[in-house]
Amino acid sequence: MSEQQRAEVPASAADGPTLTVAAVARRLGVAPATLRTWARRYGLGPSSHTAGSHRRYTAADLARLVVMRRLTHEGLSPAQAAQYALSNESAAAEVDDNLLDLLGDTPARAGGGRVVPLPEASPAVRGLARASMTLDAHGISEVLRRQVRTQGVIRTWEALASPVLIGLGERFATTGDGIEVEHIFSECLMGVLRATTESLERPRNTAQVLLACVGEEQHSLPLHALAAALAERGVLARQLGHRVPSSALLSAVRRSGPAVVVLYASMPVVDQDLLGEVDRVRPKPRVLVGGPGWGRNVPATVTRVESLSDTVEEVIASIL
Repeated sequence: MSEQQRAEVPASAADGPTLTVAAVARRLGVAPATLRTWARRYGLGPSSHTAGSHRRYTAADLARLVVMRRLTHEGLSPAQAAQYALSNESAAAEVDDNLLDLLGDTPARAGGGRVVPLPEASPAVRGLARASMTLDAHGISEVLRRQVRTQGVIRTWEALASPVLIGLGERFATTGDGIEVEHIFSECLMGVLRATTESLERPRNTAQVLLACVGEEQHSLPLHALAAALAERGVLARQLGHRVPSSALLSAVRRSGPAVVVLYASMPVVDQDLLGEVDRVRPKPRVLVGGPGWGRNVPATVTRVESLSDTVEEVIASIL
């Protein structure tokens, strides 16, 4: 057993597991000073005492702090979040009984004071950006899962995830700093979207839907969001991923005979002749293109889509 693990052994088996301020801070990914502020201002402090009058957090204390952290990540003010955590025992009771194990042996790192400037964003967007800046993967995923479960993929993507991604991207473009923040947020979002897609057990469609990023495009998140949004509607889509060469895409279209092909590009597409070649495949698929990389000159037989919600409706109208 390591020195850290020994420091976190319960004071008494009868009292249940307890943790020090430092141990709780590591697990939640917040600074110890933040925990002391929450205890002083909002009454969310430790309730257990050990020899020498050192106060320690019980599982119930920690459950309330998990609720507090989640709500602040979702955009509530600390005062509102604390009031909810203290007055709604059912919310804390929803936290896994094995809370200490749930938070893991590898604690989160507390972040610094850096922020993403999002003056026009909603409180929920700012809260999720704060979680990203602390590299709190557990908190990011928790918020995104709850939003997908309650609001759906399209709403989560358009009102929450996209503004955070834009804010993180603009921060990196301005300062050259924070690529790790953008990466951890993207990985968490990708995991939530994939889990949603994989939850589809009985697809409604027999006609194939094919999704691909063309040319040198490496940002496949929009297509993962599309696949997840379609899965919510009972539609299964096949993903080819990022940087799909024209020859590979044409081969896939010929072999699978999709009814709909969705092509995404945020970078300028050099080989726009690809659209004509896909259009000549028989049986002829419907072709949708999204992203700013296509410019304005696309063939009349190709449908341009501007948003996730529009793309979902176009795909469903074509196959169901």
